[in-house]
Amino acid sequence: MILCFGIVIFMVIHIIRTWNSENKSSSKKINEIIYTFLTLAFGIYYPFLIIKLGGTKKGVVLGTAVNEFTLLGNIFIVGVMMGIAAWGISAKIRTIRNPELLKEQNNYDFFCKKLLEEYLERSKIQRRITHILPGAVVTLIIVLFYFFFQGLLGDAWSLYALFFIIIIGIDFAFIFIAQDLIRLFDFSYMPPTAIKMCNAGLTPDELDTFSSTSIMVFSFGPFIFLSFPIFFIVLLVTSVTDAMASIIGIKIGEKKHRFPKSTDKSIEGYVGGFVFTFICTIFGVVFSNFFGLSNWSIELALYLAIILSIVFVLIDIITSKVKLQDNYLNPFITGIVIILVLISLNISIF
Repeated sequence: MILCFGIVIFMVIHIIRTWNSENKSSSKKINEIIYTFLTLAFGIYYPFLIIKLGGTKKGVVLGTAVNEFTLLGNIFIVGVMMGIAAWGISAKIRTIRNPELLKEQNNYDFFCKKLLEEYLERSKIQRRITHILPGAVVTLIIVLFYFFFQGLLGDAWSLYALFFIIIIGIDFAFIFIAQDLIRLFDFSYMPPTAIKMCNAGLTPDELDTFSSTSIMVFSFGPFIFLSFPIFFIVLLVTSVTDAMASIIGIKIGEKKHRFPKSTDKSIEGYVGGFVFTFICTIFGVVFSNFFGLSNWSIELALYLAIILSIVFVLIDIITSKVKLQDNYLNPFITGIVIILVLISLNISIF
């Protein structure tokens, strides 16, 4: 995808020009490099995803499913990026016509100062709630395609469902990456609504770097090549479990039972993470079986649920001391653990 490569170039430019910044910690540098690599990797393997999903299936309108996926993908992705570009240009024109906007509304230093002053625990919770969206969106798309499009698409319904999951994920990621690049390069291109989105979604630690929201989507990407329950469990654990563990930690354990003591993590949050990982894993298997996307046994689900719950807590403890983003560590490690368990039990991962 040419768009991905263009975005990567701007990401690399940002990394280079801020490399010697006094406020840029080593962990932020590592995170930025990993974010850039994941974005580049997605641009490389996206065509193979289309080929994998389409296979030899016939299309509904065009000759093959691959042709339909290619055309629809280009329309949705290019269309969204053109919309973002037009939106940014319109904001720039507004600042040219009204230079007063550059003093406050479109002044990034002013924006950062205001966010630091107003950032509250409520902001943390709101941000975490948005992390649940990927799990909700994937669940909804599968349900809709199963009940409403199976008659039209036949046994290819799940392939089209996965395709739309990918496209929605790409558009979501590109919107936030574009927002990051505008924010970090020239805030005068930032429309008012996008400024509000930044204010609601950013943390103080992300003001001088890329946000972790978009990269979470690209972290799921490689697992779409595997069987659906692997992808779905990885997504649920990364989005739903991580969000719920944080919310529980904030609401219940903010001022008690810290572990490690020098961090903002709490035992209550770890317990919440363990419980929700267990629930998400069981739900992922039951959901996949119900819609005919897998035939895993309940014994396997319970076995995986226990292992992944322990793994999640260990990742949470490690990232409390090593300031790397769990938005990419969680999916990678969770996915690898699932794959290793399945291979050890002679169960196909495809």
